[in-house]
Amino acid sequence: MTTRGVLVDFRLLGELEVRSAGRPLDAGTPRQQVVLAALVVDARRPIAIETLVDRVWGHRPPAHPRPVLYAHLSRIRALLRQTTAPDGGTAARLERRHAGYVLDVDPERVDLHRFRRLVEQGHDRQHDDRQHDDEAGAATLAEALALWRGEPLAGLSGEWAAQVRASCHRRRLDAVVRWARAEFRLGRPGAVISAVPDLTAEYPLAEPLEHVLIQALHAAGRSAEALDRYGTVRRRLAEELGAAPGGELQALYRAVLTGARPPLHAGRPR
Repeated sequence: MTTRGVLVDFRLLGELEVRSAGRPLDAGTPRQQVVLAALVVDARRPIAIETLVDRVWGHRPPAHPRPVLYAHLSRIRALLRQTTAPDGGTAARLERRHAGYVLDVDPERVDLHRFRRLVEQGHDRQHDDRQHDDEAGAATLAEALALWRGEPLAGLSGEWAAQVRASCHRRRLDAVVRWARAEFRLGRPGAVISAVPDLTAEYPLAEPLEHVLIQALHAAGRSAEALDRYGTVRRRLAEELGAAPGGELQALYRAVLTGARPPLHAGRPR
């Protein structure tokens, strides 16, 4: 599907943004942004009124949520009328259908949907052991990860927004680990060493990230640093969770300690 000439973008991987012809549009109040995000996440799929109310207010809706919701939807329609398409019309529309409300916009114009598609494509391309598939898979996963601008739906409150954020973080961690594995197979541990430390600071208790970093240090001939890293992780897990590293990290530690080659597929995200 081509999106050439389409002049609208919805961004959820960071603060919610709507851009048309390269300029940002005012997405409204935080509550209105939650309504918009609830529509954008399911672009081109109908969402029942009851589902929208639940996503926006959770277990604490106002006494009369529908009139309040309709007011937000009216303002969102006005916002969407500012988006432009190549034919001079609007690039995104809000429609009321029998099954609910539909945000009619190409999902490729939504960073979250592009992110999901690229992660799936990168995973599919790694099913073959040929080098060019690893090259393509690593490049596709890197393209997906580059879409991340910060905390998804930053500043938006509510249980539904928190669930979307948690899902995004899980997908990101999975994508990083899969990207790192492709880089290992391509003989490029240095790329992992350059990229992963910043992510371990964001996810200090994510063992799969620590696994690929320790593995990369070992593969790059920096085994002493790999052992030091393991010690840091072990202390952190003990202090924060009262737990020891998982079996895969312990197996990696023993491999580094003895100079053995670690198993390539260890450290699978859970």
